[in-house]
Amino acid sequence: MKNITETAKTDDSKELKDDIDSYLEKIYEPDIKKLLYRCYQCVRCSGVCQLSKVQTFEPSRIIQMILEGFEDKIIESGVLWDCLTCNTCLQNCPEGINFADIVRMAKYKMRESYGQNPDDYVAHKGVYTTISEIMSESHINPERSLEWVPKGCEISKQGNIMYYVGCLPYFNFEFENSDSIAESTLKILYQIEKEPIVVLQDEICCGHDLYWGQGKLKEFINLAKRNIKRIEETGVKTIITACAECYRTFKVDYQNIFEDFNKKFVVKHLIDYIYENWKANKIEFKNPSQKEQPIPFTYHDPCRLSRFLPKDSNIIENVREIFSHLKKLGYEFNEMTHNKTDALCCGVSSWMNCNDRSKALRYKRLLEAKDAGEIMVTSCPKCKIHLTCLQNDYEDISSIEIVDFSEFLVNLISIVDSNQKAESEK
Repeated sequence: MKNITETAKTDDSKELKDDIDSYLEKIYEPDIKKLLYRCYQCVRCSGVCQLSKVQTFEPSRIIQMILEGFEDKIIESGVLWDCLTCNTCLQNCPEGINFADIVRMAKYKMRESYGQNPDDYVAHKGVYTTISEIMSESHINPERSLEWVPKGCEISKQGNIMYYVGCLPYFNFEFENSDSIAESTLKILYQIEKEPIVVLQDEICCGHDLYWGQGKLKEFINLAKRNIKRIEETGVKTIITACAECYRTFKVDYQNIFEDFNKKFVVKHLIDYIYENWKANKIEFKNPSQKEQPIPFTYHDPCRLSRFLPKDSNIIENVREIFSHLKKLGYEFNEMTHNKTDALCCGVSSWMNCNDRSKALRYKRLLEAKDAGEIMVTSCPKCKIHLTCLQNDYEDISSIEIVDFSEFLVNLISIVDSNQKAESEK
């Protein structure tokens, strides 16, 4: 039986490698075992593991068992499907062992070599991951509704700036007002750019959930190839998204496969887009309905924006600089106990494991939010969905208003008058 630490073998008799196989090599780590040998069992990963607080799950023990030849036992237990891939362990590992990435590769091996199917672990009966997988097929061309586009906002099929919506329109069938995030984001972009924003009716999924949750790396590669081809056809130079997972996927994972991706396109999360325009004195923040008493609010850092980005990313601090500035508008920003790179996970990464254990993680997070403010802002649509969903089960946390970053700021942004800007620059 093949070990999950073995590199996938290719047929050397072929003069040309299969296209998919050549890309697979870029997202496979051939020396995983060598990486695991760096583990000296300090057990920090198990100590900080968020999942270990609600079930038996020890990354250090799993690594040790793999190295000692008990791969079969690990695989048969199905325990790797439980991993949140939140990267809290990597954040605290003195050797920089990327356990989440090892789990990602192991999931592919578990499917391909062991025939495992994680259907029992997938939330919402696998509807959303199935939609993503269908879109990876080259003959499938979705035609999504654009009814959510706000009146007064012009969109185009070609241009300079694209708003990559992600799967929000599909979420709206089950989760009420999910497309409010898309509406708010497009309003902000159009208000600032004053020109049509590229929004595609045939847009497809970025592939995040197949990549991290399902172990379907081939389908992910197909989605990436289709996305890049379609985006190239629009002529855009800048891709903006309000989704933490889409941002990480474009910014890091696509680049790992297609080395010129970040040379062709500038990828920005809405946070950095707003921050840059604010710092360039193109926008300012105003509150048309400012109240006498300040409203306390807090911020939930999504895993993909706090522990999954390159070290030179400033998005964690940029969003807080914006929030601190809102105090004069009647909003008082307070940190939760766990924040920034120590933020708690919402518990349902990549639509996996929406169960009692993940609910316990969400409940703890919402208790922290309740202590910090009346409003919880986040910048990941799924975090908003999962945390809001739990409020239906617990009255003591139902009073917290959970909003997306775009929804929170859409009515607070004002364009700086050109004359006013000239005066400020003197």
